[in-house]
Amino acid sequence: MAPSRTTTEKRSAGLSGVVGSGVCDTIAVVPESGPVWFAKNSDREPNEVQRIELDDGDATQTAPLGWPVDPPSEHALLSRPGWMWGAEMGVNQHGVAIGNEAVFTRLPVPKEGRSGMEFLRVALGVSRSADEALDVLIDFTERFAQGGRMGYQNRGFRYNSSFIIADASTGWVFETAGNLWAAKRIRGVATISNALTIEDDFDRVHTGAYEVARKRGWVKSARSFSFAAAFSDPVISAFAGASIRRACTKRSLEGVAEPNVSDFIRALSDHAGIEPTVGWRGLMPCAHASWFPTRRSQQTTASLIARLDAGGPSVWATGTSSPCLSVFKPVGFDDTRFPLHPVADEGYNPRSLWWAHERLHRACLRNYAGRRAVFAEERERLQRECLRPGADHLQTWKRHRALVDAWLERALEVKPAALPPATRLYWRRQSREAGIPA
Repeated sequence: MAPSRTTTEKRSAGLSGVVGSGVCDTIAVVPESGPVWFAKNSDREPNEVQRIELDDGDATQTAPLGWPVDPPSEHALLSRPGWMWGAEMGVNQHGVAIGNEAVFTRLPVPKEGRSGMEFLRVALGVSRSADEALDVLIDFTERFAQGGRMGYQNRGFRYNSSFIIADASTGWVFETAGNLWAAKRIRGVATISNALTIEDDFDRVHTGAYEVARKRGWVKSARSFSFAAAFSDPVISAFAGASIRRACTKRSLEGVAEPNVSDFIRALSDHAGIEPTVGWRGLMPCAHASWFPTRRSQQTTASLIARLDAGGPSVWATGTSSPCLSVFKPVGFDDTRFPLHPVADEGYNPRSLWWAHERLHRACLRNYAGRRAVFAEERERLQRECLRPGADHLQTWKRHRALVDAWLERALEVKPAALPPATRLYWRRQSREAGIPA
């Protein structure tokens, strides 16, 4: 049977979304004892700045018009696309961490609505535990349609959301399909990568989820009901490389008895054995965009790692794209400002860390192995300094910003490698649109 027009149109829009905005990878480790870990790569469009900022609990002043936000009471470190109010990931002062990413389902996504990134920001502002945050997200999912603008240049990109929620003792995977949802408690390692993963092993589920699936012919009986099987769009999820990336990040952490921040840096920087400029699907947790349609959106524009324990959260963030070339630096809740000023925003600004690093990243893509090698040792040395207990937050960010210019100068001395003409033209256009010097 041929797909209905509605299905065809929705799938076309979804595939356009995979092309035009972003995919992500999120990890949580909840051991039987010891700290809980949270880590995320946010993959968005190549010229879409992602800002690291401290929300001081007064989000109502800047919330989108008509958004019924309860007065936030918690401070939160946020990583968010510069053009939107919602956030891709964040950690609040009580050690609640949440990461959001797109999932593609059989249910339509309306032109008007609220994004999962808005849900995330509010949940961090009002929650003192992962369980509280889960209840907030459930409430929003049932009350509000997920929709509206979610892409930067591709303004028609819309999607449902999945989340990982964690605190010092608890973790949840929370997945949505329209106003429907399922939640699964995390035990050990959990990863999500732009596809529904909760099957019949949910711990909580929307009371109407099975009936909706049954009426639409997506499940035969209650005994065979799988949330993921019933509501996933398998074609779009496959184009997003979801299962391959998820297996990659999960494999990076499985078997690690007592993980540390270096283990998560390695997982988020993984290329799955693929040269960054090679390949046609999003198969790498550390994503680099390409000219091919299914790779245009898939660039890691920011990364964050959090250690969550009873003594309070510890957070490290890149504040840049491409974790494989960047440095995870400590961020604290007492940091009133970041040495990133002027704040990264639309259009190239050489004083901004995000843009200065992005220029370095694009230069390295012209000869990844050769150009990366000329500053690899110094970068690794700085990374070790950033992970030392008591590392000065402000100084590590300032030092990274100062070194980026030197690394770029050194990299440009290495002859560029021969790349496919389409790849060169693609990046030339992206840099021209952003105003990055050739």
